[in-house]
Amino acid sequence: VDTPTAEIAPLRTLGVTTRMFTQGGVLSYFDFTVLDRLSIGSSFTFEHLIGTNDEKIKILAPSLQLKFRFYDGAEYVPALAMGFDNQGFHYDHHADKYTQVGKGFYIVGTKEVFLPGLIVNPGLNVTANGFEFDKLSGFISAQYNVRDIVSFMTEWDDFHSIRHSRLNSGVRIYITDAFSLDVALRDYNHKAER
Repeated sequence: VDTPTAEIAPLRTLGVTTRMFTQGGVLSYFDFTVLDRLSIGSSFTFEHLIGTNDEKIKILAPSLQLKFRFYDGAEYVPALAMGFDNQGFHYDHHADKYTQVGKGFYIVGTKEVFLPGLIVNPGLNVTANGFEFDKLSGFISAQYNVRDIVSFMTEWDDFHSIRHSRLNSGVRIYITDAFSLDVALRDYNHKAER
């Protein structure tokens, strides 16, 4: 849903992710795997792009994503990646910053555990609002893949403070090998966003 994994797409793969959110917002990610272990991407947020509101369309500053998988894992050790992602959520124009800041610098592990198709991704990060770094935080996510038809996802994000942490869940439906549809419920321990 929101947290990274240690997975990297195959070499020379372009990934495009589009996410629709409240008040006609659209967030688009473009991610390109330039080396076997390195992906580079950018994301763009458009406010009031879709829907019937009369608000002027706003384009927020683009964000940067980098990920380097430096260890492929072993029988008892997860695959490991480090990266940077300064894409935040819910931009506050009065404060000129995101209310949910980006991951910033992170390290994440990915490991299949207990059952075939059950993958866990724990990680630590130093949050970033733009390029201003703030606090040490963490996250953990899990997904259960059922025969590459559907995945059930859940995560606990930004748990430096229980009061501000977020619980997110979703379902990913694999329509083809290269196209999937996610339906997610974000931040449902506070004010949920679908």
